[in-house]
Amino acid sequence: MMWFSKTQRRKPDRLGPRRRLLRDLLLLLTLTIGSLLIAVFIAGETLRDRLAQEQLQGLAQKTSEDLTGFLQLPENSLRIAQGWGMAGDLNLDDTPALVNRFIPVLENLTKVSALVLADSEGRSFYLTREEQGWFSRQLDAQGNAVWQRWSRPGMQIQERQGQENYDPRSRPWFKGALEIADANAVFWTRPYLFFTERTAGITGAVRFQKPGEPGRDYVLGLDLPLRDILQALSQLKVGERGAAFIAEANGAVLLPPAVIEASDSTLSASLSPERLDAGPIFDAAKAWLAAGRPARQPVTFHEGTWWAWLQPLGDPDKGLWLGITIPEWDFLGTLQSSWMLVSSVGVLAFAAGLIATLLLTRHYGRQFKALPSLTGNPAEFEEKVLALIRYGESPNLEFKSTLRTNLKTSQAGKEIELAWLKSVVGFMNTDGGILLIGVNDDGKVVGIAADQFENDDKCLLHFKNLINRHIGAEFSKYLHAEIRPVTGKTVVAVVCEKAREPAFLLAGGNEEFHIRSGPSSIKLTPRQMLQYLSVH
Repeated sequence: MMWFSKTQRRKPDRLGPRRRLLRDLLLLLTLTIGSLLIAVFIAGETLRDRLAQEQLQGLAQKTSEDLTGFLQLPENSLRIAQGWGMAGDLNLDDTPALVNRFIPVLENLTKVSALVLADSEGRSFYLTREEQGWFSRQLDAQGNAVWQRWSRPGMQIQERQGQENYDPRSRPWFKGALEIADANAVFWTRPYLFFTERTAGITGAVRFQKPGEPGRDYVLGLDLPLRDILQALSQLKVGERGAAFIAEANGAVLLPPAVIEASDSTLSASLSPERLDAGPIFDAAKAWLAAGRPARQPVTFHEGTWWAWLQPLGDPDKGLWLGITIPEWDFLGTLQSSWMLVSSVGVLAFAAGLIATLLLTRHYGRQFKALPSLTGNPAEFEEKVLALIRYGESPNLEFKSTLRTNLKTSQAGKEIELAWLKSVVGFMNTDGGILLIGVNDDGKVVGIAADQFENDDKCLLHFKNLINRHIGAEFSKYLHAEIRPVTGKTVVAVVCEKAREPAFLLAGGNEEFHIRSGPSSIKLTPRQMLQYLSVH
């Protein structure tokens, strides 16, 4: 929940931010290292199980994040394309326009093999890459197909026509996207055989309706070949000798590339543990099934020398599960071989952490000294705001004269509100920052009297409504706003945290993606946004 406050609601705080930081870090460091050492010497065999669970959870979380990162870029692209469709920009009858729009998208999605767009009448558009260019297929509701090859957007090199026995409405990606409750969510299929490529994979899909076409549903999907997903999974490091894998809810394991290539070409892409003995991965699946398919709980097998951990990637009864398996020695060998080594490491870690804490507090002392305290008294707040103003605008600090009034016309202007909303979005998409409203570009405190709010509560309510309307109420948790006097004039200070998910500004019916660049915010194009999100 967004934290709004006024001066009279605050109580003085005895410790400044810098001292609180030092206190909290020292306390956290002491409790963490101390608890570890006490547990090592007291818990005994219980410590073994606890550490195993913590280590497995950490490894599983990292593996899940790596796999999620693999899928995040296609999901972001699907949501952008969904917005194009809802705006009426995607026309199934205009193949050249679809080719020109989606070839640049697929060029940025190297792991995506194809794109498909279809409607509830059975019409569809298909686009995939080839060695020397691109291949498209347009299909009407009667099965009349037009196949075309393109060397690049706008440059057709071949065309043929005919019949194609293909109904997109029967495909799992189309039916699944229409069945999910959340119309804005991305639906991921179970592994299945792609119609055109005849290879196994999964498809992420979104649905939408175009303006002026009630009752007609559209679904857009991106195909990810199973070989690429499993190849990425096989490259994830899980300890020294562990492995990551994906299983279905019934325990069937998706085979890694090496197993697929070494097996018969007719072998399915997933096998139950009983059909093939493929080492620890299948033994882990057997143990997991025997234990009742526990989610996010450790499972032991091979007489306790191996551990497994599985967690659902979606619906636990119908979707896929991400699993890891690892020998116990990879994460408990040092503890079992030498209790003294654990103790020594703990002491050294405490000493190193103490030094790092002191250096960190000293390094960031200047920034914390200037940061407006959300719990400090009014005098402290004013002093620190003035200190911020002296530093001047930066990637993490921006000044705005008013909340809604154009000082040149003395009238409320939407452009004024959108200007500081862009800064808020830019802060959340970059590294966070502070917005001071009531301070002009020259660093002079002018206050917000020109906005003519009846009282502070009306001002904060207007601020909150603008955030909800143009950014989204779900991002309120990253914003902390205060309204207080500075040199006798009212100033609104907004501390923006970096958001965990991309933040967009809804302006004029369009969603804009902004980041901070120097002391200002800039809007990225869709391609720039995809590149930015892929590395941040």
